[in-house]
Amino acid sequence: MAHLPTERLTLAETGALALSLAAGDLDRAEDTATFLKALERNQRVWRTLAHIAASRAWQFPNERQVAYALSTVDKGANDARISALIDINREVSNILAHGDDIARIRDRAYAIWEERGHPQGQDMEHWLLAEMEVSSG
Repeated sequence: MAHLPTERLTLAETGALALSLAAGDLDRAEDTATFLKALERNQRVWRTLAHIAASRAWQFPNERQVAYALSTVDKGANDARISALIDINREVSNILAHGDDIARIRDRAYAIWEERGHPQGQDMEHWLLAEMEVSSG
């Protein structure tokens, strides 16, 4: 088995990962129950990030992004709003991660998920494998 990186993620990197995974969950939801679960997870991630961003005076996510993300449920979760929310998640994730590698890692993690037959609940494992591949290649 390959050794996992011993470096700890920064708080911003952890936020980037959480947003990216939440975006993926929303994007892949194929039924109502899965979608509602993904939407609830996304709301928790945004509430947590909003609290951290305010307490640490981060520029991102900004108040407008937080307000949009948290109001999605209240204003009706139609396809256009969910698509915009996924885009915002990914945009803020990239900013928090401070690099272009996050997109390559996300794409590789998705490919790993597909290669393994779309298993649920293994997001972090797929992400770490992808991160190792991208960083070593």
